[in-house]
Amino acid sequence: MRYTILLSLFLTGFLLQAQNTLMVKAETQGCTKDLALYTFDGTSFKPLIAASGNDNIYEFEIPAGGHRFYYFGPDPTKLQPIVLGEEEGVILNTSCNGKLPFAVKNSVINDQYSSLKDAFNAINQENQQAVQMYRMSFRNAELKPQAIQKMAVVDQRRISLLDSLKTANPFLARVAALNTYLSYFNYGEEAYDNEIAYFAREFFQFVDWEDEAYHELPWVYESFKNYTNTLSQVYTDKEAFTAAVDPIFTDIPQGSMAEKLALGGIISILKQKSHPAFVDYAQQFIDHFSELDPRATTDLAKQIESQKSFLIGGEAPDFTQATPDGGSISLSDLRGKVVLIDFWASWCGPCRKENPNVKRVYDVYKEQGFEILGVSLDRTQDRWLKAIEQDGLQWLQVSDLKGWKNEVAQMYSVSSIPHTILLDAEGKIIARGLRGAQLEAKLAEIFGVD
Repeated sequence: MRYTILLSLFLTGFLLQAQNTLMVKAETQGCTKDLALYTFDGTSFKPLIAASGNDNIYEFEIPAGGHRFYYFGPDPTKLQPIVLGEEEGVILNTSCNGKLPFAVKNSVINDQYSSLKDAFNAINQENQQAVQMYRMSFRNAELKPQAIQKMAVVDQRRISLLDSLKTANPFLARVAALNTYLSYFNYGEEAYDNEIAYFAREFFQFVDWEDEAYHELPWVYESFKNYTNTLSQVYTDKEAFTAAVDPIFTDIPQGSMAEKLALGGIISILKQKSHPAFVDYAQQFIDHFSELDPRATTDLAKQIESQKSFLIGGEAPDFTQATPDGGSISLSDLRGKVVLIDFWASWCGPCRKENPNVKRVYDVYKEQGFEILGVSLDRTQDRWLKAIEQDGLQWLQVSDLKGWKNEVAQMYSVSSIPHTILLDAEGKIIARGLRGAQLEAKLAEIFGVD
């Protein structure tokens, strides 16, 4: 068997220092090119070991001495996670044509990891039922104590699962710690004014960031993605978001791989949402990891420059699209007015439900220099025009009728609708994602209304 080792200097040292090695076999179907074992470092999947196969049999020699996550597959877009490092005789079964599910044989740790994920799913499903019951209590107050009690049961299941793993399997206990969030009503109501503040500070309460084993755990990245996704929806401005998140980094050793994974998760979500805090956390990554990962930091520096135009304080890029009557409007035509770019579509239920709120603020401020430019993600002209008429939308409208491929939506990294971008009279971005009461408050502030 011929082995091609694809290693950075760091990984070369990692292999050479290993006392022992383990052989892992992969039995595959339909694979026409080399497969490889990858690692994930918070920014990208790095090829670690690649081997040519004979008759769909591949072998990988890995360092022994402790469980760690690897990823197996033909390229970074088609990888499967696997835990390796302590077991002999592990066999992977998979196919490159999608006909066989990925399976791992002769591996207790991978069986246990699969069972842990099943346990997560069951607990999360039970928690969703409790949350749904709590929402129903808005109309039926008698359900609230029942919902909170159900959350308490879920909390206990989470704690019991974590406690059982601390002794039985410390490796998986760390994964569980990153996934153990206890309900606000049972654990945070006395100490915190609201759940989002509790969530921001206590989401990682069971994680010991001084434990170096977290430095090699990709679940840190995934957990920070989930954490950021929730907080970025509530804290849409940079100051509020950083005030909520920065205290977490006092617990994570600066320059550690745990910080790199955490920042990678945060940055991936903030970039996706064009959140104004993206530049701050991308710069923190550059400051701490430019020597360790020069390629990633160079890419981030370029992204910072390209994102600045779309962030708070940046000048909104100009665009021109067609109006319903066959004409066209450019964003720059509206200079001198406070402008709300409103991304919506006739088929978007939440957008249609929000339209009365937008209409109300338009009626209040249109004579004071406020304008709205609706950008529709419709594909059909008739449906677009019908929705405008039905909802009584009196403001400007444009669309290229390309649906989610709308060029303006892609330009502004819009991934969900309704989505709004508020501009000042000079065309600079004031805020993103304002709706309902938040939009009303911001416009009242701008136009000096008490």
